[in-house]
Amino acid sequence: MSASSITTIHQKFYDASLSPITLEHIDLASLTTESVADLVATLSWEARLGVAASYGERCVLEALAFSTESRVLLITMNATSRSAKRQMQILRNELLCNISLEKHGFFMERLAGALYLDLGLFIRHAFDITSDGDRRGSMAAYKAVLARARAEDSLNEPIVEFIFTEQPFILSRKTEFALRAWACCIAVQAFPEKPGAIDTSIKDSQARSTYQPCLYLI
Repeated sequence: MSASSITTIHQKFYDASLSPITLEHIDLASLTTESVADLVATLSWEARLGVAASYGERCVLEALAFSTESRVLLITMNATSRSAKRQMQILRNELLCNISLEKHGFFMERLAGALYLDLGLFIRHAFDITSDGDRRGSMAAYKAVLARARAEDSLNEPIVEFIFTEQPFILSRKTEFALRAWACCIAVQAFPEKPGAIDTSIKDSQARSTYQPCLYLI
């Protein structure tokens, strides 16, 4: 995939007629500042992005999606991703380490570890979505978060289960993967500001790594 592809998708979570979502899919080696700018231009004043990640063999990061309420940027990785130095710089500077953008998703510590181990990249101003009262990472937790986000609409629980069941990224399911990031964006729009941002650019000589890439499975 040498250039981006742009399609229109629709949310499946709620029994409501919501605006269509623009999905841009691009390989990391083809990432441009224009693609990032097109995403950021659709942000609300709160500047909160939903984030989703997919992991393949040996839990290596293979796809990453950033979402606003109306646009998703889906970035796929492959064996040549580490050599795409200029594109990784764009990903780092414009998204991952851009502290004017909040990055929200489930199991963000897993993504933070994978970004560093697989691509040598840091992430800043990232926040983990958790649900009070439900086991973290359970389907009940995902449903509770999404139901609370739009309490006025009925939640399609089988769709939540289908989309949030983890599996390797495949092109035929890119819409469902993109909607996972979109759901994270929707889930945090009404959240109060959260403490405890993840920032892997901070170096602490006393810190001990506790990252286990295959521990946090959905």
